[in-house]
Amino acid sequence: MKVLVAVGSKYGATREVAQRIAEEIASHGFEVDLQDACDVQGIHYYEAVVLGSAVYGGLWRRDASYLVKEHLDELREKDVWMFSVGMETVVEPGQPLDEADGFAKDIEAHDHARFPGALDWDKLNVGEKALIKVLNPPKGDFRDFAAVHEWAAEVATQLEAIAAA
Repeated sequence: MKVLVAVGSKYGATREVAQRIAEEIASHGFEVDLQDACDVQGIHYYEAVVLGSAVYGGLWRRDASYLVKEHLDELREKDVWMFSVGMETVVEPGQPLDEADGFAKDIEAHDHARFPGALDWDKLNVGEKALIKVLNPPKGDFRDFAAVHEWAAEVATQLEAIAAA
């Protein structure tokens, strides 16, 4: 079974999460392609898709959300898992954590996982720094690669069951 792991990542932290997911799925014997969302030419080559993105202010990166919107009908026909990486502490109470909740429902994804992200002050541009000062989220690397590994292993287990059916 051929699996696409597509990711929207601005500074690379979310891409590292996607890379760990791709490696775990590949370790179960699946053929996995890891691509930036902006580089995906089509999803028709794949039986399953794992889509992820960094989250900024509740929104996925434009390249990742565009990929979902552009291939919505085709994604509905595939086995899809989704993940979001971000600083959940900046979300207002009662606000959906990100727009991917709607995407997950629209394409009937098997799961939508959320993982904490990383905020490297030195990589931000002036506008981002101004916004971050107002929001005052914690700075640092909060990624939990053990949780990422566990989730990816569960995705691989589900893929094995689908492949065996």
